[in-house]
Amino acid sequence: MRYLIIVVCLFLTGCSQLGYLAQATRGQLEITFSRKPIDEVLSNSQTAPQTRERLELVKRIRKFAVQELDLPENSSYTTYSELGRRYVIWNVIAAPPYDLTLKTWCYPITGCISYRGYFSEKKADVYQESLIEKGYDTDLYGVAAYSTLGWLSDPVLDTFLFYPDYALAGLIFHELAHQVLYVKDDSAFNEAFATAVEQEGVERWMRAEGNSEQISQYRAARKKNARIIELILDYRKRLGQAYANPGESGLAEEKARVLREMTGAYQSLSESGYGTRFWDQWFEEGVNNARLGGIATYHRLVPAFRAVLSKSESMAVFYKTVADQVKTPIAERHAWLQRQMHANDP
Repeated sequence: MRYLIIVVCLFLTGCSQLGYLAQATRGQLEITFSRKPIDEVLSNSQTAPQTRERLELVKRIRKFAVQELDLPENSSYTTYSELGRRYVIWNVIAAPPYDLTLKTWCYPITGCISYRGYFSEKKADVYQESLIEKGYDTDLYGVAAYSTLGWLSDPVLDTFLFYPDYALAGLIFHELAHQVLYVKDDSAFNEAFATAVEQEGVERWMRAEGNSEQISQYRAARKKNARIIELILDYRKRLGQAYANPGESGLAEEKARVLREMTGAYQSLSESGYGTRFWDQWFEEGVNNARLGGIATYHRLVPAFRAVLSKSESMAVFYKTVADQVKTPIAERHAWLQRQMHANDP
């Protein structure tokens, strides 16, 4: 998965959360001072052949992103940093026990975002535990890449360099899309926009590479994934209705019932061939309001963006069409997206 985290340490003034600020500063400085120009790494005879091959691929992907997707031509993803760990940061998300609204953390430049990132897994664990003690539903997950929205030159990291070709390309397209458009206080809009660019970019990239068989496989996998996400979002809606009208059984019992039914519905899908290893594990780890909110943030609006993109003559037109909605209130912006998605309905 591709996630956005803003490194607040470089952008905030008067921040009272000194501990969080300190870890963010250290984490970003580690990346900043360890990165090297990709061309320099390629010219080094000591560079491992597999690393060399992947970095050459990154250069082709980066060129494609600019020429074919109208993504920013800047110094992002022209440097490389080895961190020697699986993830660059760990995100914590939270929601009240009987409310689907995700907790947000607000900053001057980024606005309010629905997750809090740590460069230390241990610190993320400690913060998650503090939220659990306060009664929140929570989730904690590792993230392979983040975007600084063009404020800094984002490097290629060893946390994602060895992803499969399509996933590596998709991640770069996704993170660069955040540099094209970012709206304060609207994580769902930002992430769905970047995901739509990612999906379109991957298909175009594979087509350009002559991977017709992979395109078919990618579309099939995306269709399967969309079906599962549709199921999750449907039951999330049912859960919201149960919270609004719990009836005599009470909130706790209604929550348990809906989540139990959702898990059973996924098991039925899985038995019919729609299951995947990722989703098997996701359900096995247990579902709560926070985890449902994370799925909604990244996926709920993607079909709407895809609909807008399908009607656009070019990527540049798509970006402008979406950018025209940025200054509208969030409710109007999301309503506009829904109208675009259903414009051709009978």
